[in-house]
Amino acid sequence: MEIELKLQYFERLIAKNGSDKFFIEQFLHGNGNELKEKFWSEWSSSRLCFDLYSWLCKEKCINNFQFEKQLYGVRIGNNKCATPPNMDVFFEKGDDVVFIESKYTEKSNWKYKDDKYKDGFFLSEAYWGEHGYKSCSMSIEERFYDQPQIAELFRCFCNEIQKEINERKEKEKEKYSWFDPKQETCHLFGIIFYVLREGIKNKNIFLCNNVYELKNSDCFIIDDSIVEIFKEKAETMLNKIFKKNSCKFTFEVNTVQNMLKDGFNGIDFSQAKVFAMNNVNLVDHINNKYYQKSKR
Repeated sequence: MEIELKLQYFERLIAKNGSDKFFIEQFLHGNGNELKEKFWSEWSSSRLCFDLYSWLCKEKCINNFQFEKQLYGVRIGNNKCATPPNMDVFFEKGDDVVFIESKYTEKSNWKYKDDKYKDGFFLSEAYWGEHGYKSCSMSIEERFYDQPQIAELFRCFCNEIQKEINERKEKEKEKYSWFDPKQETCHLFGIIFYVLREGIKNKNIFLCNNVYELKNSDCFIIDDSIVEIFKEKAETMLNKIFKKNSCKFTFEVNTVQNMLKDGFNGIDFSQAKVFAMNNVNLVDHINNKYYQKSKR
């Protein structure tokens, strides 16, 4: 990236956003080292995410807007957790609590039989191993904050999703998928305990995978076969867990292109202006900066 453009982004990252933390602090707080390399890449989902959503911080209907929202991680000791999952975007809007995973050109190789996954692609044992995992000796109930019913529901969910993964790896020939079931399993855990431990009630909880649909890509599959299965089972599980809190959980997949045209969660993107960029139209900016004819 040219230095002039890089400086422009730094200026926007430290522009006033109505929060007590600049956006640059939020990105630095995340555990993905977003500003070290990822943000400056030609194919950066982090930068797309910043451009696409940062303007929302100025909207009156949006509360608690944040990039790199840190959730709850699996317990691995007394007062100690594994690396917690971070959501790319978080905000509240009326009765809605929205968690966004932003996708641009990421590839998940749960289908791909390369050397790394020659013995199979497995969800983390932290979420289904009953008697500890790796160096952690805690039982699954202890790792789930002493919530045995939730631990059992989540263990069964992981086993069901793992079965689907194993079956599809034998049948489907695509090398890559945009959808990462391992990552989304971590997000589900984090969202469950965020809602429960923060005492959230009477809300609509959304986990949204918002994906930039690249044209002419032979390995981009918006209707990836495992997504509907994951959605169905995740919604069933979380709605059971959230029943006592009177919360409803929805798992969504949206394309950025449709969001720009039709809106998202009742938010109109068509007339939005790019955050801290002198009245530049957001849709034009995204189309000019990110539309690519290249394959993944």
